[in-house]
Amino acid sequence: MPQLMRCPFCGLLQDEPSGVKACSRCGGGLEYETTTPSGALPSYLQVQMELDQVTAPAGQNVERYLLLTLRTPARVPPEEAAPAGMQRPPLSLTAVLDVSGSMRGEKIEHAKAAVRQALRFLHPGDAFSLVTFSAQVACPFPPESVYDDTAMKVEGALQQMTAGGNTALCAGLELGTANAFECKQDNNLVLLLSDGQANEGETDLEKIGMRALHARQQGLLVSTLGVGPDYNEALMTEIATQGGGRFYHIQEAGKIPAFVAGELGEVAALAAREVTVRLSLPPGATLIPLSAAYPVRQEGDTASIFVGDIPCDSELEIPLRLALLANPPKAKRSVEGTLTFTSPAARKHSLPVNRITVRFVQPDSFQLRLGIVQPVAEKVFEQMKASSFLGVSRLRASRPAEADKHTETILSSLEAYSELLGEGRAKEEMHKIREDVVLSAASPAYAKQVVNSANRIMRDAKDFNK
Repeated sequence: MPQLMRCPFCGLLQDEPSGVKACSRCGGGLEYETTTPSGALPSYLQVQMELDQVTAPAGQNVERYLLLTLRTPARVPPEEAAPAGMQRPPLSLTAVLDVSGSMRGEKIEHAKAAVRQALRFLHPGDAFSLVTFSAQVACPFPPESVYDDTAMKVEGALQQMTAGGNTALCAGLELGTANAFECKQDNNLVLLLSDGQANEGETDLEKIGMRALHARQQGLLVSTLGVGPDYNEALMTEIATQGGGRFYHIQEAGKIPAFVAGELGEVAALAAREVTVRLSLPPGATLIPLSAAYPVRQEGDTASIFVGDIPCDSELEIPLRLALLANPPKAKRSVEGTLTFTSPAARKHSLPVNRITVRFVQPDSFQLRLGIVQPVAEKVFEQMKASSFLGVSRLRASRPAEADKHTETILSSLEAYSELLGEGRAKEEMHKIREDVVLSAASPAYAKQVVNSANRIMRDAKDFNK
C-alpha cells in the first residue's frame, strides 16, 4: 500500500509515486512522511509549510515566500473536547455598542436584538458585560457571571438605551477591554459594533489599534462589526487585526444579530488556543509577516509566529517573507520547525512542521521563473493582494498626505511578484488591482467591499449574510 511522502523542497505532501521518487510539483526528491514522534497520537490540527520558489541565484541576497496552512476539523475529537459535563469551555463576552446619533432607529433596535440573542447563547458560569459609547461612555451592565436571571436584568438595561451624540469609540473600547479583564474566562471576546467615525476623544488609528493589541497580549480577542455605509473600515480592520479577532462588514442593520451570533459561535467553538509556530531559520535569515494579525518575534535563527486561537472548521493561510543572505552555488538552506497549541481539554500539543529547502544555482543559469511552485505562488499572490488593499486603506486613513506615494510603493512591490505568474497574467492582475484602488478612493461603499474581501482572505472570516 503506497505511503505518504513529503517533498523537502517545496513542502508538498503526496502519495508515494511508482518508480522514481520525485515530487510531482517541483521535481525534488521525496522522503517518507513521519508526522508524529514514535508512540504519539496524530494531531487533529493539521499544518503544512510550502515554498513558492525552490531555486535562487547564488551570490545574491534573495527573498522567498513561505506559506503556512493550518486546518482544523468541524469538531475536535471527544478526548480533546471540553471537560465532561461542559458543552464548551467558559466564555466571557463584552459587547461594546455605538449608541451615537447615527444609530437611531432600526440600527439600535437590531443591536439590542443581537445582545438578547447572544445572551441565549451564554451558559451559567459564563461572563457578560455591556458597554455603550456616544459622546460619553457608559456601562449599562457591569461584568458579572451569567445566572438564570441575567437576561431579565440585561433587558432592563436595554430598555433604557437610547441613541444620540458623537462617537467616542476609543473610550468605549478601553472600557470594554477593562471590563473583560475583570471577568476573564478560558475564551474572552470583546465585540465592538459601530456605524460611524470616531470623532470624540482619541481618533488616531494607530493609537486606537495599540489598545486592541494590548488587550490581545493580555489574553483577549477583539473583533469588530462595521454597519452601513459610513463607518471607518480602516479603523475597524485595524482594531480587529491588532486585537487578533475578525472584522465584519454588515450592509443591512437587520443582519446585525446574525453576525453577532456567528462571531460568538466562532469563539465558543475554538479548536485550538494559543497556537504558535517556531521555525529554525538558516544563519542570517529574517522572517517577516505580511499581516499584523500574525506577529513574528525572531531571536537569532529562531522565529516564532503567534497565530492565536483558531475556531473549528477553519483553514488559515499565513504567508511569510523569508529574506536569505547570499550563498554559494549548490548550497541548500532549509527551514523547519514545531507547532504548539492547547486543546479545549487544556492539553498541550506539539507537532513537527515539515521542512522546505531553497537551492542556490549559478547566477548565469538562473531565470526569473526557475523553480516556481505555481500553486503556492498563486496563493501567496492572493494573500499579497489582500495585504496590499488593507495597507492602502490604512494609509488613506492614517497618513492621507503620504497615501499616494506609499500606495505606489505597495503596488510596485506587488507588481514585481506578479511577474512570477507569467507576463500576460501579471498585466491582467495589475490592471484590475489598480482599477480597484482608484474605485476605492472614489467610492466609500466600494472601499468597504474591497476591505471586507481582503480581510476575509487573510483571516478566514466567514460570511454570515446567508
